[in-house]
Amino acid sequence: MNRVYLIFGSVFLLGMVFLFGVMFLFGIPAQAKDKKPKILYPKETQLDFEGADIEGNVRNPGEFYFKNRPQERFDSLVKRRKNFHREMLRDVVRAR
Repeated sequence: MNRVYLIFGSVFLLGMVFLFGVMFLFGIPAQAKDKKPKILYPKETQLDFEGADIEGNVRNPGEFYFKNRPQERFDSLVKRRKNFHREMLRDVVRAR
């Protein structure tokens, strides 16, 4: 009976070692595939349309911006107050 357990245990142990070995060997390439390659883009791209003949009608105004224009900032129509002294004094007088 002990011999059967010894054989069964040995086969089970060898099977587990083989299974973990296969999982380890095939698990590493699977992890490497999950990593996305780092893509580097140039900071500026120059386009040369010198040799191109473009035909068609202009639909937009004459100016065309490739880069973002700075946003215009306008003053608020509601002026900010710097102090509320008059209202504070009024409330103190009313509280008496």
